[in-house]
Amino acid sequence: MQSPAWILAAIGLFAATPLLAQDPNMEWRLPSSGLMDGARTVIENEPCCGPSLGAAKGKDSDAAILATLPGMASRDGGTLRLKIAKDRTYKLTDCTDQPACGADDTRVHRLVAWWPQHRLYIVSVGLYEEGAAYLIAERDGQTLMTVAPPLLSPSGRRAVALVSNLMSGVNLEILDFTRDPPVLAGVTTMPTCVGAGPNSLLRPTPVWLDESHVTFKGVSPQPGDNANTKQLLRIVDGKPQWQC
Repeated sequence: MQSPAWILAAIGLFAATPLLAQDPNMEWRLPSSGLMDGARTVIENEPCCGPSLGAAKGKDSDAAILATLPGMASRDGGTLRLKIAKDRTYKLTDCTDQPACGADDTRVHRLVAWWPQHRLYIVSVGLYEEGAAYLIAERDGQTLMTVAPPLLSPSGRRAVALVSNLMSGVNLEILDFTRDPPVLAGVTTMPTCVGAGPNSLLRPTPVWLDESHVTFKGVSPQPGDNANTKQLLRIVDGKPQWQC
């Protein structure tokens, strides 16, 4: 089965000079006609939020973070509510019932973070085979989709989001919070350091070393990848460069 069209295609560019790719879909948007990229999403003109009822359980539970945000976020079974400005509610409803929700329509929403510095809710979006994330602005409900929940830099001026697996290949995105609204762009090249091959993938866990350097840790999903190959991304003036 193919992933939904809005999941970015696997990156297979290996040029020596990295570039940022700005996709037209990498923009802030409001829900339209009750949907956000296929997810059941509306902004309601009523206040949020009461106590959570029927919170999600197990490894996908967001009960712990909901408990830290009383009056700002709540869950009622498959419905997640988030408080936005002017006493309004941003509501996301899961779609998991079969056969009404076919494989391509499956959506599961879990609150994974609140970034007070940026006044953003971070919501993971579980799909049938893949996933994504929404950054939702408290001030107006504008929403930005990323390939995965992003990781903030130490100062919070940047963030990276990464998917690296055999199904999707490598999808690496950088968020620039020095601009208003923040700008999302994709990195379209791969490191070419000693040990890298034409089918190598990034190791799956990005780690900020400082404000300008991101390394990638863990085990590469590509069998046979050299575990010692250097994967270090440097961001200078908002532009990424792979360093060997």
